[in-house]
Amino acid sequence: MALNEDDKAELVAYLDGELDEVATQAVEAKIASDPDARAELDALRLTWGMLDFLPKASPSPNFTNRTMERLTLEDMPASKTMPMPKPVPGWMIGVSWAAVVLLAVGGGYWASTYFWSSPEQYGCSSMRAKSTSSDVLVHLAIFSDAQVLHQRHVGVRY
Repeated sequence: MALNEDDKAELVAYLDGELDEVATQAVEAKIASDPDARAELDALRLTWGMLDFLPKASPSPNFTNRTMERLTLEDMPASKTMPMPKPVPGWMIGVSWAAVVLLAVGGGYWASTYFWSSPEQYGCSSMRAKSTSSDVLVHLAIFSDAQVLHQRHVGVRY
């Protein structure tokens, strides 16, 4: 029976010792039972044996120097660098800052009207109108009493 490429590759792997134990036993069984496989194995062994008689190639003494000369940086193409970006005109920087300031002021105004509520929403419209200096004095007295209590508790003087 003629051997296919897979069988020949298996015989080469067998000669190189690359097969595991199970595959080695399968190849040896095939060699024992198939004369074509045995003949191919003998031809491969003979070929491997002849390779030892071929002259060994050795590099010339100046091989390294010639190779390094070919690889010099002079032979390599120059690296390309990215061009410098064009400068931004001064007026564009000014317009950008003005836009940022305008957005900040507008955003602050919007946030103050959206998040801060007025006393009128809670029925305290008369609170601002009735506020007098006596109210301030009452709040000042409450504040000074709180300071005295804090001094007694912590022992700190203001």
